[in-house]
Amino acid sequence: MKEKAILNIIQKVKQGEIHAFNEVILLYEKQVFNLAFRIIKNREDAEEVAQDSFVKAYKRIKSFKGNSKFSTWLYRITYNNSLNKISANKRKGFTEELEDDKIGGSISDHGMKQLLDAERKDFIQKALAKISPQENTLLTLYYQNECDLKEIEEITGIRKNTVKVQLHRARKRLEVQLQQLLKNELESIR
Repeated sequence: MKEKAILNIIQKVKQGEIHAFNEVILLYEKQVFNLAFRIIKNREDAEEVAQDSFVKAYKRIKSFKGNSKFSTWLYRITYNNSLNKISANKRKGFTEELEDDKIGGSISDHGMKQLLDAERKDFIQKALAKISPQENTLLTLYYQNECDLKEIEEITGIRKNTVKVQLHRARKRLEVQLQQLLKNELESIR
């Protein structure tokens, strides 16, 4: 959806049309959850952070001035909520964990292409879990949420040139992790 259309929805919400915020949730729920999950690495906590992010966005909608894209503003809220959740969990003594997504059904249900896509996605998820949370977050924002370097700078507070360098390093580390996972997989088959 174009930014102009999103700004129209935001304007409706600011004018008191509460139900218009449902459109915002529908547009961004997947990206917000994925960003939170990449940082927190726990499904339940990520769901909680995503919900909390939308509540905070709704409560603070009048403070959104449109100086940046709405998605950037929303991702910044999510990013900060995620970091706060990690801090809270560490204070409570919780350990971070990654829930592996399982493929449901059988090959006949999904077809061979879906199975291969799911396996590829699973390897990427496992590799992402082996790099630092910050690198994971940067890759998620850049590739999955399609944020440009300026938006990532606004969301994370990391300078644009530093983001560029860290993205490069993160891609290299991800590549190394993928190669190692695939090597281990091949060795287990032999």
